[in-house]
Amino acid sequence: MEVIPSPRLELPPPAPYVLPLIESQRESPTAMTFRFSTEGTQFRYRSNQAIRLSLPGVDDPWGAVRMFSLSSSPSEPGLLAVTCKITDTPFKQALARMVPGATAHIYGPIGSFLLDTSRPCLFLAGGIGITPFRGMLRYAADTGAPGPLTLMYSARVPEELVFRKELDAIAASRSNFRLHYTVTRPTESPTPWTGRAGRIDQPWLQEFGHLDEHPLVYVAGLPGMVEEMLQVLNQRLGVPLDDIDYELFRGF
Repeated sequence: MEVIPSPRLELPPPAPYVLPLIESQRESPTAMTFRFSTEGTQFRYRSNQAIRLSLPGVDDPWGAVRMFSLSSSPSEPGLLAVTCKITDTPFKQALARMVPGATAHIYGPIGSFLLDTSRPCLFLAGGIGITPFRGMLRYAADTGAPGPLTLMYSARVPEELVFRKELDAIAASRSNFRLHYTVTRPTESPTPWTGRAGRIDQPWLQEFGHLDEHPLVYVAGLPGMVEEMLQVLNQRLGVPLDDIDYELFRGF
C-alpha cells in the first residue's frame, strides 16, 4: 500500500512500537483483520492514517516490512487494526499464522490520507481499498459527523465485499450515509447477486456520486483503478485535483 500525502492537519509524530496481537479474524475468503493492543503506549492517530508493520525474521523477497492503512478508528480505544489480502507471500503467510500475544514491530502513525467532514465526502473503494474507509466511516458514525457521506464500493464477487454487514448497519442507523455496492464478476461466485454489476464508471458516478454537492473525493484501490478514477473525475467530470485524495494498494 502506497500513501499519497496531502498536508491538511497537524499529525501525531510517528514512533516505533512493539505491539501484541489481540485477535485476528477472517473478513472474506481472501482478507483478514489483525487487531493489536496499544494499551500502555502513546500511540495515537488521526482518521485514517497508516503504519509500517514488520515481522523480524521473515524471509520474503519483498522484505519483512509492509505499509498498511489502518482499518480501525481513533474512536476505538486501546487498539489498532489492519485488514489485508492474504496472499501466498511469506510475509502474509506469517501474518496469518500469528496467534494472540505474538508481537509485531510497528512504526507510526504515518501518512495523511485524512478524513475531513467539513464538506460532503465521496469514497470510492476498489476491493481491499475499503480498508481506510472502514476506519473513516466508523469514526464519522461514532463522532456524529454531519456528512453527507457517500460510499461507492466495488468488489470482484459479493463475498469479497469486506465489512459489508458493518457498513450496512452504519447506513441503516445514519441517514447522512449513502451506500452503494457493485460487483464486477458476479457469475464467478456461488453467492446470488441481484445488485449492480460492473465497475465504478462515469455514468454511475454521475447518478449516485452527488458531485453537485462538490464533495471531497477519496479513492483507494489497486493502481489501475485509482488511475482510472482520477482520469474520470478530473478530466471528464471536472472535479478539481485539490478535491481528490487517494491511496494505492499494491497487494503483495
